[in-house]
Amino acid sequence: MPAAKQAPERLRVPHQSGAPGQVRRWLRDALPDLPEEVRDDLLVCATELVSNAVRHARPLPGGDLCVVYTLGSADVEVRVVDGGSRTHPHVCAVNLDSAHGRGMFIVSKLSTDWGARTLGDGTQEVWARIPLR
Repeated sequence: MPAAKQAPERLRVPHQSGAPGQVRRWLRDALPDLPEEVRDDLLVCATELVSNAVRHARPLPGGDLCVVYTLGSADVEVRVVDGGSRTHPHVCAVNLDSAHGRGMFIVSKLSTDWGARTLGDGTQEVWARIPLR
């Protein structure tokens, strides 16, 4: 693994239901040397972040979302930037019978750290760091 963080890589995807699949394929192709269990955790976290953006947030002005990853010496970070939302991502109490509400709980368990912030232009950025183990 690299000794320092590499320059971030970006992908813009349409703000629609097919976006998580596009992001999974992109990350799988872009990071073939990650250990399988790390890549699996990254793909799950990225899928949850993108799915939440499609479900709960507005698109960016071009009608899309921006997904960024940065590979560091201890972790890989994934960020999703959307057009903003009236809600702020949070971990819900888990109800295993519910079809919704488990995404950020899953992200919180697979990542060493995660967060969300609203940027000055009203866009929102949600991120997670997955350890390289």
